[in-house]
Amino acid sequence: MTTPSARAATEAAFDSAPFEDLAAELAQRDRSWSSQVPVVRDALAGLRERAALAIGAFAKAASARSAAHLTDLQVGPVEPDEKHVDCLQFKVRRGRFEVVCVGKPRGVVTMVGPYRAGRPERPCQEHPLPSVAACAALDALLLEFLRTATQV
Repeated sequence: MTTPSARAATEAAFDSAPFEDLAAELAQRDRSWSSQVPVVRDALAGLRERAALAIGAFAKAASARSAAHLTDLQVGPVEPDEKHVDCLQFKVRRGRFEVVCVGKPRGVVTMVGPYRAGRPERPCQEHPLPSVAACAALDALLLEFLRTATQV
C-alpha cells in the first residue's frame, strides 16, 4: 500500500515542455528523412513480400516431401531498424540464424547475413532500392540462408 506522502512525491506536476522541445528539435533534424519514409517503406515492403513468397515456397515444398522440420521459418514485419533511427528493417529467421534487410533513406538496402544471432553481423551487401539487382541479391541470399540455417 502506498502511503499518502509517497504518493504525493510521485504525483508531482509534470512538465511536458522539455519533451515537446526535444521532439521539435529531432523532427527538424530529420525533416528530409521524414519525406523518404513512405518511399523506403514501400520499397522494403516489396522485398519483404518477395522474401515471404520465397520462404513460403520452400516451406511448402519441404512439407510436401515429409520434411516439416525444415519449415520453422519466420519473415518478420517491416519495422524501425534496431541500430539506426533513420532506417527500416525486416528479418528472416530460423532458429538462431538470421538475415536482415535494412532500407536506408539514401535509397539503398543493406542485406546482412546469414549469421547466427549474437555473433558478428556479416557479410553485408548494398543495392539500390527498389531494383532488379536487389531482388536477385535477396533471392541468392535467402538460398544461402536456407542452406546455412538447415545444416545438421
